[in-house]
Amino acid sequence: MRTFTVVALFAVIGYATPPMSFNCADRLEDICTNMCWGAYCTEPSFGVTLNYDRYGGTGKRDSDIGKARQKSAGCLPRPNRCSTNGGNPRAGENCDEYPFASTSDADKGGQVSKCVISKHNSRQGNIIGQYTQNTCGGNDCQFIVGFGNPAAANVKYCMAYSDRYNQCIPDGSIFKNGKPDVRPPPSKRDGNSTMVGGMYLMKSGMKVAFGANLEIGTKTKHATPKNATMLAWVDDNDEDEDHVEWDFLDDEIVEKLEE
Repeated sequence: MRTFTVVALFAVIGYATPPMSFNCADRLEDICTNMCWGAYCTEPSFGVTLNYDRYGGTGKRDSDIGKARQKSAGCLPRPNRCSTNGGNPRAGENCDEYPFASTSDADKGGQVSKCVISKHNSRQGNIIGQYTQNTCGGNDCQFIVGFGNPAAANVKYCMAYSDRYNQCIPDGSIFKNGKPDVRPPPSKRDGNSTMVGGMYLMKSGMKVAFGANLEIGTKTKHATPKNATMLAWVDDNDEDEDHVEWDFLDDEIVEKLEE
């Protein structure tokens, strides 16, 4: 029934893209931690089905709509809590929000934010921007986010689709409405400790956590650098992430793994 609902929503919106997975182990550990907290842990959770609307149709992050969404997430005005002159003792960090400011889901308010390594934030932004440009062609679209290698070192909360109360133990680094977010209520209070979705094995061999019920054979995409040598050069020399172009390779769900 859930799968039917997702398909029906795609039909209403008119342009659905294949589910897209990030590789959380590829210098996106802190990014995935924030996304997974927002997808599964915050109350109410945002889930993984997002509605990309190009910053409310403006196409610009610094538009009035883009700024309003970032402000609601606590990332504006600057300096913010992630800035060194805003009190952050760790240099080189940006404020990352979920849901993304480029999606209408951010208009619900109550987004979560985390101070993340600036280069990781840029990598995430480039992947999202290139994916939506390549697959949506500059149009509004809906897509499902997946979290590849969710059990990698330093990745938190991406397994919480199965039991968010026991797996969503806050560490104080993720904020909501101006203060550290809190643990979700237990199932006896809200009946919502078990989330839809699960861990899926892909044809590529990657394990991906999707917070949506997907069928075996579902076609997906995963982000991979067009030039691995360029990516290594950027990583090794602390160069700008804009040098890296991303491909979104076809993948396919071959098995739903046991919990």
